Amino acid sequence: MDTNQKPKTKLTAAQWISRTAFCFGNVGHSAFYGVMSTYFIIFVTSGMFDGLSKHVANKLIALITGLIVGVRILELIVDPIIGNIVDNTKTRWGKFKPWIFWGNIVSGALMLVLFTGIFGLAKVNWVLFAILFVIIFLTFDIFYSFSDVSYWGMVPALSEDSNERGIYTSLGAFAGTIGWNGLTIIVVPIVTYFTYLATGQHKEGPIGWFAFAAIITALAILSALAVCFGTKEKHNIIRNSAKQKTTIRDVF
Repeated sequence: MDTNQKPKTKLTAAQWISRTAFCFGNVGHSAFYGVMSTYFIIFVTSGMFDGLSKHVANKLIALITGLIVGVRILELIVDPIIGNIVDNTKTRWGKFKPWIFWGNIVSGALMLVLFTGIFGLAKVNWVLFAILFVIIFLTFDIFYSFSDVSYWGMVPALSEDSNERGIYTSLGAFAGTIGWNGLTIIVVPIVTYFTYLATGQHKEGPIGWFAFAAIITALAILSALAVCFGTKEKHNIIRNSAKQKTTIRDVF
């Protein structure tokens, strides 16, 4: 018998709640990202520009797809800066939870605006639509990145035990696959159902896509609230050894 082996300790209620809350947090978080990275472009190409001339619609679709690709490349530069801002945040609620909460609230609200086609502005003034779309999408992506960086960045603040941190990371990754892959199961039924309620037609219409976005946004906010209220940041050895603030220059 290995006398050096640590005896297994029974998990407390607080540990169960913390693990469950962190796990559930990535269900909505990953589903939210899946909507914008995969299904938003389907909505753009299939229904956002109904009623516009094909020439204008193609211009706007090219703008949006190009912007999405460009933003993914830009994230390589922006994410370290966001991480630096989060790392230097000090509030009574900790450094991560405010960004998780407000990141989801702001990005959720902006996603709903985008799924309205900015309230049909393209049909009134497509140039103004293009300008506002760029501004809104960039703002959306920045606030989502704040919540994403904060979610994964808070793992060391939850426990100083490497095994426990590994459990949190594994739970988050597992929940992420559920949130992401679960979209493929629910997207068509939700979109077609709400389109039918609004129009009486069995198809994937704009109102159905908006309902789908609203449901996933609500899930993302509930997940963020679960993390904010169900977990507790701890001032452990790992965090105390990293108290020295970093600057933007240090990041690069």
